[in-house]
Amino acid sequence: MSINWAEFRKKEFPALEEELTFLDAACVSIIPQRTVKAMHDFVEYCTRNDEVNSSAHHINMDHKRDKAYEEAIKLLNADPEEIALVESTSHGLNIAATSLEVKPGENILTTNLEFIQVALPWCVKREKEGIEIKVVKAPDNRFTAEDFAKAADDKTRMIVISSVEWCNGWRMDLKSIGDFCKQKGIYLVVDSVQELGVRNMDTKSFHVDILTAGGHKWLNSPFGTGVMYINKDLLGKIDPVFWGYLNSEVPPGGWGAYWENPGSQSVNNWKFIKTARRFEIGGTSNYPGAIALGESLGLVNELGIKNIEEHVLDLGDYCMKKMEELGGTIITHKERDRRAGIVIFRLYNDTKKDLEVLKKLHAKRVLIAQRFTDYVGGFRVSCQYYNLEKDIDVLADTLKPIIAEMGTPDYKKA
Repeated sequence: MSINWAEFRKKEFPALEEELTFLDAACVSIIPQRTVKAMHDFVEYCTRNDEVNSSAHHINMDHKRDKAYEEAIKLLNADPEEIALVESTSHGLNIAATSLEVKPGENILTTNLEFIQVALPWCVKREKEGIEIKVVKAPDNRFTAEDFAKAADDKTRMIVISSVEWCNGWRMDLKSIGDFCKQKGIYLVVDSVQELGVRNMDTKSFHVDILTAGGHKWLNSPFGTGVMYINKDLLGKIDPVFWGYLNSEVPPGGWGAYWENPGSQSVNNWKFIKTARRFEIGGTSNYPGAIALGESLGLVNELGIKNIEEHVLDLGDYCMKKMEELGGTIITHKERDRRAGIVIFRLYNDTKKDLEVLKKLHAKRVLIAQRFTDYVGGFRVSCQYYNLEKDIDVLADTLKPIIAEMGTPDYKKA
């Protein structure tokens, strides 16, 4: 399918045609017009009660989340029972941390470049439960299955990683890492928030136990709802730490009839569904967020993830070329297979000078970010599917006089 990206952008992201150069989807993205309409329609729906009664109204609101599940299943090529909705990546990672057992004396592996939240729940468990966290470093920050294999031992219970590192854009080879984990009986937990929506993540093509992503970045739905995948082979072996009535088996006649039954009891032998949804809160949920996520996921599927991949990677190539022409040093590895939408570059050895550059860009309404972990990072440019080469041109043209004022870039990659 051939896509006219410029016409698509005018239709779905009209704000980008105004005085805004937005290249920061890796932080918090913006929403398409179809999502705006869906949220507006839901708000209007909530001003009335169109159903036969309030119970039916409540139940129908639950069903308005259905599209989010359906589109997530399609995007991840998952089985229906493997998908749940969560509040955020943090929520999904905490479900993994509280549901997957790591015994005292056992260890988990993670990398030195992770976003705070990836390791945080296990940092708490380390103090409370006596587990060990082993931090994996790799030559030139190119993490491979071999790096994790070298760090693992017979007490390694879990690997917890981002599929794309937020501070250098390195994209993990989940196939080889997943194969290693499956062979060794090690859980693999993946934060995919910097990849899902711009690269193909076919869960039938690689092994992972739990994968989660908030909707507020590359899925363009910044309203507190994300996706969680739980491998169906794992579902019968773990339990949630919280339980909700909407995760139990629907009683005969449905919940409306149950609520109206004089003999209903609160203390009961409840039976729960055997799907990933069992790990949701199971009560009244974030309906606006789920509706927005469903529309934004639907747009990704409509465009086609393969089309998005090619467009985003082409933009990344163009961005790296333009930044190098200005004297910038590219931190992100250039191989197309080892990156997604993030391009990281540096200008000056003095990070305070780089920060001053960032402030000058923001004053001109050119929005990129500056991100570091363990001294790795720099300026972060997000090449999203709604971006065009002209956005990169604006970034470069805005940087030229700033660099002329601040001096020749002097950062050199070690």
